[in-house]
Amino acid sequence: MNPIRRLRAERRMTVRELAQASGVNKNTISDLEHGLRRARPVTLGKLADALGVPVWALEETPVPPPPKTPLTVMPEAEFDERFASATDPEGAETLADAVGKEYDALGEHLAALDALGIGNDDLRRRSARSRRRASKRRTYAATLRAANMGLNADFGRDLAIHNTVAAYAGQAEAVAEYVAEEAGTTHRDAG
Repeated sequence: MNPIRRLRAERRMTVRELAQASGVNKNTISDLEHGLRRARPVTLGKLADALGVPVWALEETPVPPPPKTPLTVMPEAEFDERFASATDPEGAETLADAVGKEYDALGEHLAALDALGIGNDDLRRRSARSRRRASKRRTYAATLRAANMGLNADFGRDLAIHNTVAAYAGQAEAVAEYVAEEAGTTHRDAG
């Protein structure tokens, strides 16, 4: 069922009542409900205000559910146990890849919310941003731990291997900033 029609019916409003409340012509509302016309953003805004819902609630495309991110929502102590149990470079890389996929999925989810016009004050968006920050932190730490393990194994280095995300977090963020800075420098130099 069309979301405008569904919301109007839930509120037990007639097309005429919605037209009066929103200032949108009743023929326009009827056409929108029957898919004969696409609504302009201004029209959607008026209808959303009259129905007491955010604009995205009137879109035909439903809001996608957040992705499953078990490693990201896992309590810190539990994740640290899993983090520490990856005792070889391959296991550490596997964990880093898994957390990285969650980070990417959360980025895609945020992009979908953007496309629907869901603002920064929306709870779903704030939750996704918070989870993405946690995922980013864990991804950086797991990637750095895997890299250090690989350097130790492949080149006989003696880099410290820590068993908590917190031990790597500051170091990993510094490396990420450095890499971003270098990428900007390289890009500027190439131009």
